[in-house]
Amino acid sequence: MLSVVWAHSTLLAMASLTLATMGILTTLPLFWSLPTAFLAGTGAAAGIAMINSIGNLAGFLGPYAVGWLKQATAANAAGMYLLAVFMLLGGLLAVSVPARLVNK
Repeated sequence: MLSVVWAHSTLLAMASLTLATMGILTTLPLFWSLPTAFLAGTGAAAGIAMINSIGNLAGFLGPYAVGWLKQATAANAAGMYLLAVFMLLGGLLAVSVPARLVNK
């Protein structure tokens, strides 16, 4: 969201996008350990497959949602806010997994 707020400054916008990307990429190994932490065998394989399927669907529908919001609001900011909200929602869902399920 800071890249939208600082859109007038290329340096600040790029710095905020770089910081966001660093945060996203550092969480990936932690996220992918979740399915195998509380699912076993074929359940873990099915969970990972479901995560990949939902991710691919989001990768397909995300650009359409951003384009629709840009057209509906006549601003690029709405699409970026939508992406930020979904990232926040995903983070909250990952944090909401009880520790007793993960720390076996």
